[in-house]
Amino acid sequence: MLARLTALLVLLASPVFALGQALSDRVPADAIVYLGWTGSESLGPKYKGSNLESVLAESNIPAVFQQFLPQVFDRIAKEQPDAAEPIKIFRAIAGPMWRHPSAFAFLGVDLQNPNGPRPHALLVSQAGAEAAALQKQVNDLLKAQPQPPFPVQVVRVGDLVALTVGYDKGEDALAGGANGPKALTTNPEFTKALAQVDKDAVITGYVDVAGLLNLAGELAKMAPQEAQDMYPKVKDALGLEGVHQIIWTQGFDGKQWGSRAFVAAPDPRPGLLGTLMQGKPISDEVLKAVPQNATIAAAGRFDVAGFISALRTAVGKVDPNAQQQFDQVLDQANQTVGMDVQKDLLATLGDEWAYYIDPAVLGKGAMGFTLVNRLKDPAKAEAALTKLEDFINKFAAHQLKQEQVTIAFRRSKVGGLMIHYLAVPAITPAWAIADGNLYVGLYPEVVASAAAQVSGKGKSILDNPAFIAMREHVGGANKLTGVGFMDLPRLAPDSYPSWVVVSRLIGIGDMMGIQSPIMVLPPLNKLMPYLAPAGQASWADAQGLHIRSISPFPGSEILGSDPGGMSTFQQATMVSILLPALNRARGQANRVKSASNLRQIGLGAIMYANAQKNGVFPKDFGEMLATQDLTAQVFVNPAGTTSVPPGLTPKQQADWVKENSDYVWNGAGKNNTVGADVPLAWEKPETATDGINILFGDGHVEFQDMQSAMETIQKGQQKAPDSGRTPRRPRPGDGL
Repeated sequence: MLARLTALLVLLASPVFALGQALSDRVPADAIVYLGWTGSESLGPKYKGSNLESVLAESNIPAVFQQFLPQVFDRIAKEQPDAAEPIKIFRAIAGPMWRHPSAFAFLGVDLQNPNGPRPHALLVSQAGAEAAALQKQVNDLLKAQPQPPFPVQVVRVGDLVALTVGYDKGEDALAGGANGPKALTTNPEFTKALAQVDKDAVITGYVDVAGLLNLAGELAKMAPQEAQDMYPKVKDALGLEGVHQIIWTQGFDGKQWGSRAFVAAPDPRPGLLGTLMQGKPISDEVLKAVPQNATIAAAGRFDVAGFISALRTAVGKVDPNAQQQFDQVLDQANQTVGMDVQKDLLATLGDEWAYYIDPAVLGKGAMGFTLVNRLKDPAKAEAALTKLEDFINKFAAHQLKQEQVTIAFRRSKVGGLMIHYLAVPAITPAWAIADGNLYVGLYPEVVASAAAQVSGKGKSILDNPAFIAMREHVGGANKLTGVGFMDLPRLAPDSYPSWVVVSRLIGIGDMMGIQSPIMVLPPLNKLMPYLAPAGQASWADAQGLHIRSISPFPGSEILGSDPGGMSTFQQATMVSILLPALNRARGQANRVKSASNLRQIGLGAIMYANAQKNGVFPKDFGEMLATQDLTAQVFVNPAGTTSVPPGLTPKQQADWVKENSDYVWNGAGKNNTVGADVPLAWEKPETATDGINILFGDGHVEFQDMQSAMETIQKGQQKAPDSGRTPRRPRPGDGL
């Protein structure tokens, strides 16, 4: 919850986190990575009248950063002197870069330098009147640190301050000068990519993937021969050379906040990434499965069977032996389940998926989550899923036969619809197939409602004006490969109370004597006028992949989730899924405790033997208890039902242990020279489940499965003197 609140506060208070092409005229053209932001005081004319401006004006978020946090830093610096100087430097450096246009660039590594490889990087800020102070603070910081094996310098040109890494002359890192390198703005690949996104963004991020791959190739030449041979194979298998650049921007979209991204990957797209970046648009049919009333929804394409096949091919390109192992794993899975998983199951799934939450189904919150797949072959899919379900039932029954817990999928008809569900408490995952679609939900009620949506031909999200407007805004006339929707005006009133509670964690400052703002978030009635549906759309063309999204203001999407409601959902899920695991964990704990009992028995036997002239072990557990510092409880297996009767005298306890212990003693007649592989004691099979603990002659304890344990005991045991019998193999009814 703190992470989500922090994200909201930072994004609201600092739009610089949305990326822009600030100072790109001072960054060299060969930059491999570039991040630039305009600064919180240079947001441009679009900030005026925006939702962000209005929300900040109605909130105390600026006061948190401008007044409250500085007091917190002062308090920390006062009480922790070691932190005082770092805090001072951080505030002096981060402040100007927060407020003014700034940029970071990574320009690769100079591998030909005679003094060793040198990374080249640049951090630059147009700090205005704060330039001189910023330069001094950065210089002071560098003087206080050990000098790295490459040059790190601070350069100031007018009001421009730059921290350069790897350059003999810091000025050489800055473009735009008389003798400096060409600027990023002159790079045709950068300008071409920039044309696909927002040229007037508050922030821009850019990665020259081709340059990054070239650098990786040069670095690979310095690696062992095996790595050199592997790199081109991995690059080819993944299809990395098909990706040229990645660029993304964030900034104002009218009064709202928008982001755009573009992956330059022209057709044809090879390798595994080409499989993931398919350009086939989604159909209206999958969107018709999403109810009109949905508050959260998304749809897209993913071919599971195709991805597995492409992954197999990629693995084979890297290492044919690995592909063989890949096939062996699939074959083993097929044999275990009793069908060809890829052919009989995955191939029946369609590549169109959707999910949604409809408050009319199961109320507000994530409990109504519904997943939909448009199947290629509904009949084969149902047969395969049912067969898989039967296998899971048999496997669970076998694994839990001694746990007195039943976990199984069951089937029942609801209004003519066959619903399959996992019969466990709290969360009851369910699925059904109807009208060519697979529906999956957390409850049978959700699945029944989802199937009725299509069967009853109810209105879909395609009839929702808010969704239509959002999709047209971000997707335009493009044939979309994916779309997402979040109806914030309907979601925020339910999540807002929880976020207020979270925001009041700032009240910890008041308890420390630092007055916090009375309110952090705007009152709900002040916030609602600036909320609108958020959404995202993606599409592909011959040049690459495009993604565009919109939201009312930075970070507003978190108002679509309730931190309190999610914790309830998570707890219910944990109870449902982990109940068998908790039961099994109890068995593991009993096994460990029983092993500890046997170790104490072994220690007691050794101490007894060491006190005897001939080093003989005690003849039975009763003699051991009577002479050693042990309790009767040590001779009781916690996994069984035996309990020591209360009120027994020491002699009565010894007699009771001799007759009723859950362990078998095999040390009578043996002494402390017995071999390390000779079993001295073990759990009685009647108290065991899938195996028993065995104490050996050197005092160590091993857990062995029942068959191995019986073989070990039969090899090392002549006779169990205290029981007068040799151990027998487990029989039906022994609890095994």
